[in-house]
Amino acid sequence: MPVRRIGLCYRSVSGRVPMGNGRRTVAVESTLERDFALLQRFDRDVAGLEEQPVRISYRDDAGAKRSYVPDFLVTYRQGAPKLVEVKFSADPTLLAGALESRFTAARTFVANRGWRFSVITEIHIRTPRLGNATFLLPFRDRTAIPAFRAAVLMALRSGGHSVEGLLDMFGTDRASALPTLWGMVARFELHANLDHPLTMRSQLSLPEVDHGRAV
Repeated sequence: MPVRRIGLCYRSVSGRVPMGNGRRTVAVESTLERDFALLQRFDRDVAGLEEQPVRISYRDDAGAKRSYVPDFLVTYRQGAPKLVEVKFSADPTLLAGALESRFTAARTFVANRGWRFSVITEIHIRTPRLGNATFLLPFRDRTAIPAFRAAVLMALRSGGHSVEGLLDMFGTDRASALPTLWGMVARFELHANLDHPLTMRSQLSLPEVDHGRAV
């Protein structure tokens, strides 16, 4: 449970981000936190995301007692959990190094637990992958056309094709078939380079398999 409650914010944007798959919604205090949470929802390796997860006690440079609550705890299906602080790269306190004492305390905190700690900015968050995640997530729960889905999987066994090429190959009504393709990408049934903006020319292929799990 969060150790600090997020209330109404008049200087920034607060709200809750649905995480899907029956997971609890996550409270955020800014549009950048919202975008970070959305990326975690889209990441199949992320098992959970909790806001305001722990309170870390420490002493500042003057020796005064302080406490610090990182923004998020990310847990993964494999690997160590990670405490995350989300900040804009131009944040004056970040640029001035005024947060280093709390970040040092966080690094000590995670080291004692075998976790990790990261400060993440919009440089890492507001990428083409975020744009693709925003676009694809609404398709994730859309009902697929079974026959078209099966035909696509069969066609891709011989190699990759573009989105447009697959639609042309089967002469299917695009308005009904395209949501099936995007849904397959959103559920990682098909592989696409999500670090580049998705277009009709984007290449799709079957995902590689590692130890019985699509990657």
